[in-house]
Amino acid sequence: MNNATQYAKALYQLGDRAKMPGLRAALRRRGHEKLLPRIYAEYQKLLLQEKRLEHHKRVTPKKERTRILLELYKKLTHV
Repeated sequence: MNNATQYAKALYQLGDRAKMPGLRAALRRRGHEKLLPRIYAEYQKLLLQEKRLEHHKRVTPKKERTRILLELYKKLTHV
């Protein structure tokens, strides 16, 4: 895991508490200011991952119906 990924994960975990001016100053002190575009790209990936996960976890009526039918099928074939 590279530095940009680690910084992005830390920012993601901070959520709304993350302050960009403070981040820029911290990166400048450590000599990592050039990583800022890569950090942003990694942060965007994390946001997209969260959005996709939320979308796939959502239970729709079709998914629920399929789950119930599968349970009934398993009970009927198990006998």
